[in-house]
Amino acid sequence: MAVPTKKEIMDFSPMNRGESEELPSYRRQAFSEVKKALETGLIVAVTGLRRVGKTTLIKQVLGKDAFYFSFDEKKYANPESLKRVVEVFLEEKEKPTIFLDEIFRVEDWAGILKRYHDQKRARFIVSGSSSLMIKKGVESLSGRLFLLYLPPLQFNEYLDMLGKRYEKITLQHLFKIKQRYEEDLEQFMIKGSFPEITKMDERNAVSYIRSSTVEKIVFDDIPSTFRIEHPSKLYDLLKLCATNSSRLFTEVNLAEAVQLSRHAVSDYLLYLNKAYLIDVLYPLGSFQKGLKKQKKLFVKTASIYNALAENPTIGQAAETAVYDKLSGGKLTFYRDAQQREVDFIDSFPVEVKYQSTITRRDINNLLYYLKRYKKSKGIVVTRDLFDEKRVDGKTITYIPLDIFLLLDIQEEKNK
Repeated sequence: MAVPTKKEIMDFSPMNRGESEELPSYRRQAFSEVKKALETGLIVAVTGLRRVGKTTLIKQVLGKDAFYFSFDEKKYANPESLKRVVEVFLEEKEKPTIFLDEIFRVEDWAGILKRYHDQKRARFIVSGSSSLMIKKGVESLSGRLFLLYLPPLQFNEYLDMLGKRYEKITLQHLFKIKQRYEEDLEQFMIKGSFPEITKMDERNAVSYIRSSTVEKIVFDDIPSTFRIEHPSKLYDLLKLCATNSSRLFTEVNLAEAVQLSRHAVSDYLLYLNKAYLIDVLYPLGSFQKGLKKQKKLFVKTASIYNALAENPTIGQAAETAVYDKLSGGKLTFYRDAQQREVDFIDSFPVEVKYQSTITRRDINNLLYYLKRYKKSKGIVVTRDLFDEKRVDGKTITYIPLDIFLLLDIQEEKNK
């Protein structure tokens, strides 16, 4: 079991010597949220997909008045190394602020930090890319942990990073919008989820997503946490998930395609989900008999979809981007025994029709849902059509995808 020396620990980062580290000037929108979390006095845990900017964000918040160590390197991902790192920092300063990156790789990390925290010897902020390991920490650190999720870069943040101005958009003032962002949208769906690649060319961006994010998770992160007999099969399954993003699926069909048992596929899907690579969306009323197996599969972002899917289509990329925008909370989709389907059901129903021409037939299922559940309004996400119409006594708002991705969804949910 390798344990770092004091010199290795202190040399790990300029922060450990009280020096400033060169960081990007752009700050993600979660900056103030992390800063406020640190003021609670709790152990702050920031989690999310690899390469979405967790480490950079935390360093920006802390500045040079903190200590930093990462357990991303396998040889130091053990309890004795963690204890050694903390003790070295305690020798350097009384009640230090300590940032521990990828700490969830360390067995019993929560128990170790709990002892230091309860003794009020240090203030901790930790980060990692596995929600399952965080869940274990939450149980052990009950009442001591402030948990924050950092999502992939959103479209408004992407425009911010490019230095482009945009208007705050709400449904109430939707049609006052004068500017469109079609070219930026196209690039966002290829490389927009990860801060480090926003200015790369498409080819290098796709290569980065595969090698620095996806393959690192599949061949390193997940096997270090779970027993994976066939890492290559896990990768095959993920690529199949990408190809089928936004589509209905069953574990049986996936198992047949990748030549694994249904049980193995079920486990692998869980691992991919806990690593923030995929999500499963359940239908409205999925507890009802006959609907339990009608689930939808999504990779986390449109850029992951475009990097991994076989023969990607703009329609699937658009629906995946809308899912990324809406995901979280009580999001579902609607599908009945007659196969009438509405893509997303949130506080309002959303149908994605990424095409220039929208016909009555394209919105029939949405209209059926509105009538059945006595709802007055629905949204159709389009390529170009930007309008609002009354159809059969219902209000249908047609919003181009670039505008929809800038919509203040939380404000609409709170109404």
